[in-house]
Amino acid sequence: MARILVVDDHKDSRELLEYILAEDGHEIVHAENGNEAVTRYRAGPTDLVILDVFMPEKNGLDAMAEIRAEFPAAKIVVVTAGWNLGRRDPLSLALEAGADATIRKPIDPIGLRRAVETLLAQLDSGAA
Repeated sequence: MARILVVDDHKDSRELLEYILAEDGHEIVHAENGNEAVTRYRAGPTDLVILDVFMPEKNGLDAMAEIRAEFPAAKIVVVTAGWNLGRRDPLSLALEAGADATIRKPIDPIGLRRAVETLLAQLDSGAA
């Protein structure tokens, strides 16, 4: 299956995502903030990145921009429960900034699996 980088500053969220994705046979790599996400991705790119928006040190949107600058083909799913970016929905901003998919927390396992399967199928088919 796939190697997936799960990035969230909340341990419970990381563990929930890992539980759901590991059931499908995926290998999970963790990061606790945007800086760590970029460092881990550079060290060994994964098939997919799942990024929370609101994290310390570097938020998910900034981490996504940095990963995309170096790895334009990276597949990235952005997740959040927050609305802290003024009056704009952070998931809409994530899509505008280049996220391949977005998921609102609390995580719906079916929606998560659907997004992951769709993006991994694009990798398998060679689609950008």
